[in-house]
Amino acid sequence: MKYEIYIFEEVKTASFYKKAIEEYEKRLSRYCKISCRFIKKQKEWEKLLAESEGAGDACFVLAGPDSVSSETFSQGIGRWEMSGQGRKRFFIPAAYLAFTEKNKEGKMAVINLSDFTMNTAMTAMILYEQIYRGYRILNNHPYHK
Repeated sequence: MKYEIYIFEEVKTASFYKKAIEEYEKRLSRYCKISCRFIKKQKEWEKLLAESEGAGDACFVLAGPDSVSSETFSQGIGRWEMSGQGRKRFFIPAAYLAFTEKNKEGKMAVINLSDFTMNTAMTAMILYEQIYRGYRILNNHPYHK
């Protein structure tokens, strides 16, 4: 399975977020392929969204109400793995309003990671952590070292 994570970056991401993402990429390399791209230009973001709409392999990641539990997320990973999907794209928008405007017709699935409001870099880091935790749960491995 290959995961592609796209983050709309309005302000420069702090280095500690990038280091955490790199650490999770290293840990996840035994389970899947995963990559992260920080998008700075609105036009490039819009183009990526347009390419992904209706493809069935893309979803928005938000921090908002109705968050998903680790167990539920791991079950989703298991379904994606079993369905034969080659990749899953995650889009982390800069603002909740931008998301709701873009996804009016519900063309993309939505995953809420937390009830807390977080910036895009923290949301990306939490998404990495949830994917890692999901694989650990699926493989009956302890999460903590």
